[in-house]
Amino acid sequence: MFKGGFDEAVKMLQILGADEATNLIEKIRKQDPLMAQMLEDSLITIEDLQYCSSAQLVGLLRDVNLEEFGLALRTVDSEIVEKLMSMVSTGIKLDIEDGLKGKPRKVSEVTEAQEKITKIMQEKVNAGTLVLSKEGDEYV
Repeated sequence: MFKGGFDEAVKMLQILGADEATNLIEKIRKQDPLMAQMLEDSLITIEDLQYCSSAQLVGLLRDVNLEEFGLALRTVDSEIVEKLMSMVSTGIKLDIEDGLKGKPRKVSEVTEAQEKITKIMQEKVNAGTLVLSKEGDEYV
């Protein structure tokens, strides 16, 4: 694959609706299971949480270790972190800050925490309990 090809493929899949992206990944899986898994794993990032509602974020946080969530946020843009922190209660925010502002940790530990969080995010998206609306749509 040409340089940047994988990232461009992920961007194209993200533009598609969830059903279309899933169908395309399944077609790719028949030819190249490893590539399909890599694409699937790259579709959702921790930054995508900025597109969910407060209630959905709190629902996700019930299923994760809050300190680990904070650790996962260490490499996320500060504006996104601020937005996410504004969506949760003070108690939750304090627990997240323990990981976010704690002692220095290896980048590999941050990456591992992000992978755990995004795996749970993917499960919730697949179950329909987490909706990541990038089009700016509001939910009522």
